[in-house]
Amino acid sequence: RFAAGTRTGWGPSLSSPPTLSPTVCTGTDMKLLHPSSPESHYETLRHLYQGCQVVQGNLELTYLPPDADTSFLKDIKEVQGYVLIAENQVTQLQ
Repeated sequence: RFAAGTRTGWGPSLSSPPTLSPTVCTGTDMKLLHPSSPESHYETLRHLYQGCQVVQGNLELTYLPPDADTSFLKDIKEVQGYVLIAENQVTQLQ
């Protein structure tokens, strides 16, 4: 026999399922400053935003070359600052 209120190992669980926290990344605050190296600028953006879901700060996409693969942006769901898309040569964002 079990006392009232004890878990018996069967029946619905009373605890809630674990919640998955979004992946948060830090945004940038460069505005329209020219990067010292266009190649490292692109790699920095890719590294910052790959797999990111929530940008804490600004999402600034500037000075991207024509062949830039922007698929690293695909997981972003929320930007808590502003979005700046300017001075790019890339024709499309993915």
